[in-house]
Amino acid sequence: MAHRDAQPEHATRPKRSAHADAVAGALLGTAVGDAFGAAAEGAPSTTIAAAQRALEQRRQHAPLAWTDDTELAWILAETLAQGVATAGRTAPDALDEDALVGRIAARADLRRGYGGGMIALVQRWRAGQPWREATTAVFPDGSFGNGGAMRVAPLGAACAFDPGAGTELARRQAAITHAHPLGQDGAVVQARAVGLATARGRFGRDELAALVEVPATAELHAALADALRLADQVHGEADDAVLAEAVARLGAEVVAWRSVPLALWIAAVTGSVPRAVTLAVAAGGDADTIGAMAAAVRGAADGASAIPQEWIDAVEDGPHLAGHARELADALTG
Repeated sequence: MAHRDAQPEHATRPKRSAHADAVAGALLGTAVGDAFGAAAEGAPSTTIAAAQRALEQRRQHAPLAWTDDTELAWILAETLAQGVATAGRTAPDALDEDALVGRIAARADLRRGYGGGMIALVQRWRAGQPWREATTAVFPDGSFGNGGAMRVAPLGAACAFDPGAGTELARRQAAITHAHPLGQDGAVVQARAVGLATARGRFGRDELAALVEVPATAELHAALADALRLADQVHGEADDAVLAEAVARLGAEVVAWRSVPLALWIAAVTGSVPRAVTLAVAAGGDADTIGAMAAAVRGAADGASAIPQEWIDAVEDGPHLAGHARELADALTG
């Protein structure tokens, strides 16, 4: 596994190019995992070999359309970059929730796989309803899905060297759609995972262990502890048996505590974005989002430069996304 600058989370900030490469890697990993995983969304689990064959067939039928996962991650990155340009750094005041909601309302293409609840929220925002009212109007008890986690990767990478700010920003960006603590906690855990991957230039068993005490909710804490135990069973490449056990115990569903832990387990036991996407597709279920989250962590750990060009080129607007990812990375790290 290729590592950039292996170092603790609170280490001195590395040279700008390494940090920017990680942020771009998180963005491109999100897009690759999303686009390649989209066709497997809702599918049952399969073997790793079958998933490899399916992905190769998909790559030959490029371009592969991305979904709301990629669209929302890019919108969040653009909004945060605008805030950083004003605030001067990825501090808590760098995120304007009203600006984020306005950008989503203006830009969201609701044909890209948005769920019914999110469609209802966007329609309410477009009608002028304040987001704090709309969120609980659509989800009276608050949403505990993984939507806040699936889009948070660029924020986590940008805040890698200020995890306190990253935690606050991750929770706040999730709150515009997810009032439930579990939905917000999933976003915090995913952001911290991407931040660790960025700061250390790697993501494996030790990084997964560092995340176990991050959650504020018992459900995510227990699931991450389970994911760590499963990671300790993998020596070399993960096989079909351990993947099946991980899916059974961690879940591959749309709720945060039954998808984020599986994505982080996949990121910890694989050594590249393509391998992470392969395991996510083999897992089935919410494959596009789990693939996006796992590949975002691997993309941050390995850097954009380590993602195979043919995988980026297979994604819809891949060359444009690659250029835009680097522009946003420069804005978020400069």
